[in-house]
Amino acid sequence: MSMNVQATGPHIESPDTVRQKMWEVSGALLPAVIAAGFFFGPYALYLIFASAFASALLERPFVAGGFSWKQPFGDGSAFLAGLLFGLTLAPGSPWWIPLFGAVLVIFVGKLAFGGIGNNIFNPALVARGILLIAYPALVTEWRLPMNYDAVASATPLEGYSASYLELFLGTIPGSVGEVSAVALLIGAIYLMVRGFVGWRISLAFLISAMLTALALGIDPVFTILSGSIMFAALFMATDMVTSPVGRSARIIYGIGCGVLTVLIRHFTVYPAGVTFAVLIMNGATPLIDAKIVDAFFGEVEKRRRRVIALAGAVAVVAIGVFSTIGAASADIFYSDYFVDGTTRRDIRLFFPEAHAAMVMELPNKAVRAEEVYRGTEPVGYLVYSQERGYKSTIRLVTALDLDERIIGMRVLEHNESATLGGLIRRPSFLNQFLRRSSANPDAVVNDLQAISGATVSSRAVALAVEQALLFRTEPDSGVPALQLGADGTYSGAARGYGGEIQVAVTVAGGRISDIEVVAHQETPGLGEPALFHVAGEIIQAQSLDVDNVSSATGSARGIVSAVANALGQ
Repeated sequence: MSMNVQATGPHIESPDTVRQKMWEVSGALLPAVIAAGFFFGPYALYLIFASAFASALLERPFVAGGFSWKQPFGDGSAFLAGLLFGLTLAPGSPWWIPLFGAVLVIFVGKLAFGGIGNNIFNPALVARGILLIAYPALVTEWRLPMNYDAVASATPLEGYSASYLELFLGTIPGSVGEVSAVALLIGAIYLMVRGFVGWRISLAFLISAMLTALALGIDPVFTILSGSIMFAALFMATDMVTSPVGRSARIIYGIGCGVLTVLIRHFTVYPAGVTFAVLIMNGATPLIDAKIVDAFFGEVEKRRRRVIALAGAVAVVAIGVFSTIGAASADIFYSDYFVDGTTRRDIRLFFPEAHAAMVMELPNKAVRAEEVYRGTEPVGYLVYSQERGYKSTIRLVTALDLDERIIGMRVLEHNESATLGGLIRRPSFLNQFLRRSSANPDAVVNDLQAISGATVSSRAVALAVEQALLFRTEPDSGVPALQLGADGTYSGAARGYGGEIQVAVTVAGGRISDIEVVAHQETPGLGEPALFHVAGEIIQAQSLDVDNVSSATGSARGIVSAVANALGQ
């Protein structure tokens, strides 16, 4: 009795060993590790190597041969898994996260399935997924690159503004080893040249992600350069154990990873959907390997039919996806740009029933507003504004209902102190602005309950909210035309940032010859220098229409108003 057996092969002996491959893949990650250290400092290197070394040492007692001084890290597979996990961490993760993550990598991701070569899911992503669900705030504590003062920031997927070049180089907030696309490409090219990984999974992943993003009205280039897609496509999804074997199967697998990543990003609360997308496709790998079998040598007709069937299946899926999405969003057209990561997240956060937004043409170019839609019906507005705080520019989004009342707020970016200044992100502070309306925008600043010790930062948020409520209003410099009376000295006062500003304005020969600040309560070193700077600008320009000092807007406005009052303007 004969039996026809179809299996992969023939198996040709190779000088490469598992240990050699593991260490070469680890070496290919060195550019990403170097970039992490450069962008995020020594602590990022601790996160990476603490995870890698802890994973390698934890596995040794549970594998054949146990610990050996000759090979303390064994075959290198555990070290590689820990290294990959460490590269996914946010630069602000607590010190114990890489150690706890190493426990998850080894015991849940590897040993629970029988050790190397038996795990169904990528161990690094198993640990990453568990921590994202269990401790989302701890593993998403992003930091500004090349700023080692622990300054919190959003990522591009959460609103950080970045150009394509910045995304490609990695000068953006994000996970320590995932931000630099160029560093990842250097390592991936080396592995492809060595033949350790193929191009099919990576290319299918990236192309399908771009096409899905395009269908959803999202910038496709931004999609693959932001978040973890590049890292996953080049190093995570291509894992030798958890990815398919066949050539066609790898293409299907990569397409699934790309499509799922974008859909999870767009329709769920997880902007970094790549973790769950790759894990889902890991689980589907045995099925894909079983059903998508390449033709064996000599089976020309079978190969031809398979190619036709595969192309047809991809075309049907593509047509279905594009038709469904097109029908759902045919009512809304994006005028001249792709919806960015900020808008997508803010729509989900403040208008969960809505799915689209359209940029508004405004007379006030200092703010950006988008009208949010559910189907063809508008449901509210997202207004993006900014104001100079104590140390940095504070950017925030304000959500308004159709009556232009505030229904929600979120601080997108700031570089204030990590202690008191950082409290502006807290709901306990931001909630005081809820239900404020464009009918009375002045109340936002006048009724402000500032954070004790962070008055400048608090007032900056209030001024930015006031700007948001005035998003439809023609910008007004607030500076009346200068009309001088008889020569003499005139006194005037107006409220500045810290209190009343009193001035004495001298007019001689039909010109302002001197402005003396008689009394003020502005902040030394910040508001106080602004008073004298603006006074000098007024005298030089012989006009009240002068540039304010961005770092002390309240003080600058105050002295302009005080001079105007003195002159009876």
